Amino acid sequence: MGVLPFLLFLSLGIFALIFGVYGATILYYGKLKNRKKAKDEERPTVEFEPLVSVVVPTHNEEIIISKKIENLLSTSYPSEKLEMIFVDDSTDSTPDIIQEYSRKASNIVLIRFNRRMGYSPSMIEGCKAAKGQIIVLNDAGSFLDSRAITNLVSRFKDRRIGVVTGKDVILNVDEEVGKSENLYQRFYDFLRTSESEMDSTFYIKGEATGVRRDLIKGLESSSETFDTTIGLYARQKGYRAVYDPRVRFYEYAPSTRSERIKQKTIRAANLIKVLWRFKHMMFKREYGKYGLIILPINFAMLVVVPVAILAWLVLLLALTFFDLGLGAVIWGVLGCAVVFLLVVSKNLVFTFLDFEYSLLKAFYQVIFTKKTHDKIDKVVSTRRSQ
Repeated sequence: MGVLPFLLFLSLGIFALIFGVYGATILYYGKLKNRKKAKDEERPTVEFEPLVSVVVPTHNEEIIISKKIENLLSTSYPSEKLEMIFVDDSTDSTPDIIQEYSRKASNIVLIRFNRRMGYSPSMIEGCKAAKGQIIVLNDAGSFLDSRAITNLVSRFKDRRIGVVTGKDVILNVDEEVGKSENLYQRFYDFLRTSESEMDSTFYIKGEATGVRRDLIKGLESSSETFDTTIGLYARQKGYRAVYDPRVRFYEYAPSTRSERIKQKTIRAANLIKVLWRFKHMMFKREYGKYGLIILPINFAMLVVVPVAILAWLVLLLALTFFDLGLGAVIWGVLGCAVVFLLVVSKNLVFTFLDFEYSLLKAFYQVIFTKKTHDKIDKVVSTRRSQ
């Protein structure tokens, strides 16, 4: 076998190996979760209603901010034990609307900045001001289920848990991109279920995540995306970060694929940066399966797999130039596979391609352009007042 065919099959082998190990691992632990579910439901409940602070960073959210505040006011969690902190750096009427609500509800607090802060600095400032024993990270464009905070807080009765993250419910599943995002979320939720059962999940959703207040103290100078960092930091301190599907929140997916790729690219870039910061946790027994399996596999999925796919395509083009016969056979097999997958699920194909392209774009921005990704650079079509 020549050098080009060898490298071609090597890159394909790396891709297949990572997906195979990854798939087998999450399938095993995902099924294990189902076997344990009945036992978990039999556990006696204990009354636990600590003071909770919800922190929401806002930047030019005048279209939906009233809807957001009404959503928090309608939660089932006792209002006398709930604090709502809005950290705002808007240039529109957002702070005025929040201020108006704060005159009617004493548990609404506005922290105002006259300069652009960005997501993580805003979250950190809000958490510093929070009085709650449990702090809930939230987003202006997501709307909590009425029992989301109650369900989230209940998990903290287990002293081993430091972070709890919730389930994203897509509202516009009747649209093409919304349908694709819903498919992605189903896989994503199964992954987080498996990781939580294995040890701790790497994927934290800043739209609905609870954290013990004591864990915030060590992150007052964090430059990476705050939500994912808090999960890694909690595990580093000996706590678990878990996914709970009962902690539901609702939001709109972007209207177009280009907006969705932009959203995924920002998210992926932040994940890569956080993984790099906490690379010292990889392959360390002291962090259990999180250090030995979860972090290395996620690094491979976020960085190695998209690079391997790109390398495979480049090598295939080169092979076609030097060996037209073998190249034509491989292109033929690839074409048949793509057509088959498109017939089975066009949504699945485009979801996969969008995801891998976003990862490559994020990798390029992190390594070569050094672009920052912490500003609240929202996708406008995800903000809908109705």
